[in-house]
Amino acid sequence: MTALTAPVAALAVIDPETLVARAGPLELLEDTLHVWACTLEGTPEFVERCRGCLSTEERQRADRFVFARDRIHHTVAHGVLRHLLGRYCDSAPEAVQFSTTAAGKPVLKTAAGNGAGIHFNLTHSGGRALLGVSQGRELGIDLEQVRSNIEALAISRNYFFGSERDAIEGALSVTRDNTFFRYWVAKEAVLKAQGIGLGFPLDQFRVDFLPGGAEARIETFDPGRLDGGWTVRMLPCDAGWLAAVAARGQDWVVKVERPVVTDRPHL
Repeated sequence: MTALTAPVAALAVIDPETLVARAGPLELLEDTLHVWACTLEGTPEFVERCRGCLSTEERQRADRFVFARDRIHHTVAHGVLRHLLGRYCDSAPEAVQFSTTAAGKPVLKTAAGNGAGIHFNLTHSGGRALLGVSQGRELGIDLEQVRSNIEALAISRNYFFGSERDAIEGALSVTRDNTFFRYWVAKEAVLKAQGIGLGFPLDQFRVDFLPGGAEARIETFDPGRLDGGWTVRMLPCDAGWLAAVAARGQDWVVKVERPVVTDRPHL
């Protein structure tokens, strides 16, 4: 089995304080995407440390959430993001700077040699977060907790492509929600990778899962807005969760990161 067809290790979802407990540089290979997974709860002291490294705009965005839980989750997710990207860029968490593309996708704003060429994408759902990081390759990542309180059939009939609708409608009732969210995270990962989000019609591109369901190719019907060069790979999750990462080309692998803890948090 070659490196580029090796199976993806199961996600290690850990608490964020453990995730940021070790300092030191992180390095990327051009054919390897790093994926980090964590929960979004923490002690009040840890949440405050996270808040302390956010920009004024990020703090204001967190403060706009009505519920304290959502404020905490946003703060921790972006604090962890800054800590990890700082290790890739050899910068302090508070020194990491962002800009956005014309379509609104967050990107690193770095000087040459200080994180140049690093791409990232963050997603969080149901109190968990995933961060994907790559060198020289655009990527998108999505995570969803499988829920039964959604109208899977109605949504797929109105918004999904024909073969995707057929797969969801043809699934057994006990697996239909899982099938729906499998397509959903794959589509979201592609749209986030392209940087165009859900403003692009979901029925204007098709996700074709390969045998086994761990990987998918994309067929686009609007190549002027969404190109077809994306590959989607599903990430092994706990029961009740689904996640996918999308990146250009096929010559890449996913490395699920597991931190080695030797000291206390440095945020």
